Amino acid sequence: MPPHTTPAAAIRPFEPPMTEAVIAIVRRVHDEYGFMWDYAGYHRDLYDVPAYYVAPGGAFWVLDVDGKIAGCVGVTPHGDHCELHRLYMYSDIRGRGLGQLLLTTALDWGRARNFREMIAWSDVKLGLAHKLYLTNGFTLIGQRFCDDPDQSIEHGFRRPLP
Repeated sequence: MPPHTTPAAAIRPFEPPMTEAVIAIVRRVHDEYGFMWDYAGYHRDLYDVPAYYVAPGGAFWVLDVDGKIAGCVGVTPHGDHCELHRLYMYSDIRGRGLGQLLLTTALDWGRARNFREMIAWSDVKLGLAHKLYLTNGFTLIGQRFCDDPDQSIEHGFRRPLP
């Protein structure tokens, strides 16, 4: 797509037939950054999105760009706060404001359910995501080792949901 055109983008709630497309997005980003894949452990949520996100009261959406699923994001509830998960997009559509659409959808969901704040954890390698979070009022709250197969270091972010 030429740089002067804007893709037709829409956020849609996840449906089970979208599973393979979501897995493909997250897996491609993991390959891009050199992360290992663990379908039975760290990535098992992607193989059963309804059980891991919808059943406990959360939500999951896909980003449809020109008729193709090209991004995703999920949210889970945790008492008075919610947690952002799996905000991923294909590399060829980054930098066009589409990550903002996904994040805004998640933030609006949290606000509508009166959560006090949103938490996000993100691998230290994902600088574009960190910039997006900070631009949207998140603050850095620390670091942790992730339970992923790489034992990655993650930055933690927090944002009030007034």
